[in-house]
Amino acid sequence: MSQISEIRAQLRPHLGWHGARLSFVALFLMALFRAKTVNLAELATVWGGRAAEASNYKRMQQLSFLRNDAS
Repeated sequence: MSQISEIRAQLRPHLGWHGARLSFVALFLMALFRAKTVNLAELATVWGGRAAEASNYKRMQQLSFLRNDAS
């Protein structure tokens, strides 16, 4: 089982989210571990996958739970 699949499997019972959201969180965690930073611009460079770095950065910016104004 890949690292991403293992993280998804561990998170699923605790979060109850659908596959795409679980995959995003697993990828986000892996990027945090690789980059050792919370700077989204730097995380976008180690994100992986087929999307461009700018797309990954924008995707991370759009998450309400990463924003300071989240309720």
